Amino acid sequence: MRRRLRSLLATAMGAAVLLGGTGTSVADATGRRAAGDFTGEASASASVPLQNEVEGTVTLNLKNPAQVTGVTGGIEAPGRAVRTVTFDFRPGDTADTQRITGRWRIAADDPAGEWKLNVAVARDGGTSNTPFVVRVAGKQGITAAKITPDPVRLVTGKDVKVTVEASVKDASKVSAKLVSAGGGEFYDLGDLARESDGKYRGTTYFSDDTAPGDWTLEVYAHKGGQTLKGVAGFTVAEPVNGASKKARSRVTISAPAKVAAGKKVKVSGKVYRGSKAYPRKIVEMYFKVKGTKTYKLLGFAKTTSTGRYAKTYTARKDGYYRVRVPGTKTTSASLSPQEFVDVR
Repeated sequence: MRRRLRSLLATAMGAAVLLGGTGTSVADATGRRAAGDFTGEASASASVPLQNEVEGTVTLNLKNPAQVTGVTGGIEAPGRAVRTVTFDFRPGDTADTQRITGRWRIAADDPAGEWKLNVAVARDGGTSNTPFVVRVAGKQGITAAKITPDPVRLVTGKDVKVTVEASVKDASKVSAKLVSAGGGEFYDLGDLARESDGKYRGTTYFSDDTAPGDWTLEVYAHKGGQTLKGVAGFTVAEPVNGASKKARSRVTISAPAKVAAGKKVKVSGKVYRGSKAYPRKIVEMYFKVKGTKTYKLLGFAKTTSTGRYAKTYTARKDGYYRVRVPGTKTTSASLSPQEFVDVR
C-alpha cells in the first residue's frame, strides 16, 4: 500500500541537548533590557527538549564586578517550583563589567512560555534582587513535508527534477534524503534552504535508471546535538520505454560551516561518472542567499584528472552553495547536496 506524505512520523534520535531559543531575548520585570546591577543586552538559550533534560542558559553583563562578592539565582516555570540557577561569577575582576552565564535544568515535561528569573547580587553594601522574564521555546517539530512530483515518473533518456518541501518548527538546520525501500540507493539533498515563507526546500535529479517502487523521504531537523527525524513514503514509476544506457553522475560538495564577512569561502568536492572520477568536466557553481528562492550562477569550475574541483568566493551573506553537473548524451545530470555557510 502506498504511504502518504501527510502521515509524517517524528522520532527523537541521539542525546538530548538544548533545542531552540538560542538568542532569546531577556527582559527585566519592567520590560527594560537591564536594570540596577546589570547593563547592556541580556540573552538566553532555553527550550524544552524532546526527551530527558537539557541545560538552559542566561547571559548578563554585571556592572562593577570588583564590588561583588557573589551572584545567585532562581527560576520558576509556570506552575512549577523554583529551581536553582548557578552563575559562573569570577571574583576579583577589576573590569567595568563582567559577562556572566547562569545555568539550570529543563525537563521534557516542563512547559514552554515565560519563566520568572530572579538574580541576587551580593555586594559590600548588601544584596539586591533583579527580576527577569526568560522566554523558553517549545519543542521542535516536523509538521509537514511533500515531494514534487509525486509519484516521480521517470523518463527515458532524461533527468527528472525532484523537489522536497518541509515545514519545521524551531530547528537550526534541516536536511533531507530520499531512500529506496529496496536499499542501496539514495539521493542526499544536504541542507534544505529556509526560504522567505519559512519553509525548507531542496532539489535533486532522478536519472532514468533510478530504482522504481517504494521510496522514503527522510527529513532531519537538527538543533545542537539532537536530531528529530520525519519519514514519509512516495513512489517512483519506471520509464515507459525503459532506462537508457546513460552513465550516472554524482557530485560531492564541501564548504566551511562559518566564515567571517569579507573572508574567502572555498567550495570544493569531487565529481564521479559511474563509480570512477569524472575528469576535465565543466561544472556549474550556484549560490542562493538565505531566505530567497532563487539560485544564481556564480560561474564554472573544471575538474582535474582525478575529478576534483575547487572554487573560492568572497563571503558576503548567509546562504547555500550548490554544484550542478550538466548532463550529456551519455551521462545523466546531477546536483550536489546544498551546503549552508553562516557568514558572521
